[in-house]
Amino acid sequence: MSSHIPLPKEKHSHTKLYVTLSSLTSKKREDKRCIETHPFNYRCTILTRTPLQKQTVLKHIGGYYRVKLKPSDLISPDFINGYVKPDTIVALSLESRIDTGDVIAIDGQGTLILSLCKDTYEELGLVGSKAQFPIDDGSRHIVRIDLKSVIMDPCKKYYQRIKWRFDEVLDREMDFLLGRFDSETGAALNFDMPGATQCSPAVKEYVLRDIWAPGVDELFDESTKRPSDEWTGRSSDIFEWIGIAASGTDGAQRLLSAKTTSAMAAATSDLCIYSVDEPRSIQTLYATSFSGLISARAISSLLECAIASSVADRSNPILCVWGHEDAPVSWAANEHSYLFSGENLYAQIYRPRANQCLTFQACGPWDAFS
Repeated sequence: MSSHIPLPKEKHSHTKLYVTLSSLTSKKREDKRCIETHPFNYRCTILTRTPLQKQTVLKHIGGYYRVKLKPSDLISPDFINGYVKPDTIVALSLESRIDTGDVIAIDGQGTLILSLCKDTYEELGLVGSKAQFPIDDGSRHIVRIDLKSVIMDPCKKYYQRIKWRFDEVLDREMDFLLGRFDSETGAALNFDMPGATQCSPAVKEYVLRDIWAPGVDELFDESTKRPSDEWTGRSSDIFEWIGIAASGTDGAQRLLSAKTTSAMAAATSDLCIYSVDEPRSIQTLYATSFSGLISARAISSLLECAIASSVADRSNPILCVWGHEDAPVSWAANEHSYLFSGENLYAQIYRPRANQCLTFQACGPWDAFS
């Protein structure tokens, strides 16, 4: 099956879902590319047959910071040379929405992204481009500055002009979420700027006991053929099931098997059970969920641990990651906006014994990824 197939085909009016089959032995590792090109992650859930150790999760995920900064602080030589060039910096301003205000971010690759209202853009006077969204509107503009470029030398006129315009127009402090991560491992590093408050990811562990789980082996086996309507429909159903299972214990009650729901009937009369189509089986899954500002590379590293531990029990670990709704980009620097929702999330099902992965990527109507 060719990769990146849209489900469904509508262009601008609906959320889009794409599915990709990839090999874990391929040099391309499209499953890893999905993870590591998606920098702004606020929640992640991993579903496994055996529980992940909380200490293992914390070792990989680490922490992040909340800090007040002026935009000019992000282009200072100390910040660029001390943090951006040697490490991976992900930063996202918190005070404005992507569809109504000015959003400033650093994408983990050293690019400063300014998603600006028309008035701010015109006042700033730096060269940018008209935002793709809103479509044909012209009310927003994007300015991208490569912080690692040699022209960001304080002695050069290019830098001096940027610094002057930032000081004139973007001169107030803003709240930022900021993560400093090791470029190779994704491990969290200390950020010692004055006023920075360290935050720890909120980790939750819960058990999904005796729930209906869809059979995914057939989906893998059929994915090498030309997709049929039945296959795409089942793909969408399984993606929905992952979302329910990864949403927490309340949502997962909808997946309870018959022997469990009959015991609950006396306790509640309005429990709506989600119908899982055949083939299916009753399983107990362990969920580990964490939220905050999460390093893409750390997610990839932790997932490798989950894959390795699943080989013995021949299970299929599942990953689900939600992106920040107000991030200016989604995957691989593709522009992202809001419309009806700022959805940009992905889920992956791994079949380690066959070295395969199915990746689902969902994005809202206003997302250049699609």
